[in-house]
Amino acid sequence: MTARILMVDDSQLVKDIVRLRLEALGYKVSLASSGEEALEVIHQDPPDLVVLDIRMPGIDGYEVCRRLRQDTDPAIRDLPIIALTSMDDTQEGFEVGMDDYLNKDFDLLDLGERVSFLLRMRGIE
Repeated sequence: MTARILMVDDSQLVKDIVRLRLEALGYKVSLASSGEEALEVIHQDPPDLVVLDIRMPGIDGYEVCRRLRQDTDPAIRDLPIIALTSMDDTQEGFEVGMDDYLNKDFDLLDLGERVSFLLRMRGIE
């Protein structure tokens, strides 16, 4: 089974870079441009992992994560989430339940390794 990843960012460039890298690793990647859209997509058909920008207009990544972690559906509540942001503060992300954190100057190899690790930890890959 091919793991499905949702990439959420308000920057088309960042979404395209991440999508291309993850698709090259064999993952199926869908995209969302806002927190609101991400929540819709996740509730319609939960992916196996979410790569989530923190700073977005409207519902930010912290709030998306809070809502996912409070969901009654374990397929949504237990989704692995990697925060992807230009912010330096990781504490709030971990407090709301994010599983990992990458600064936006991330290395694409590192992103792939972290995605693979979290999927293996959940028995998905």
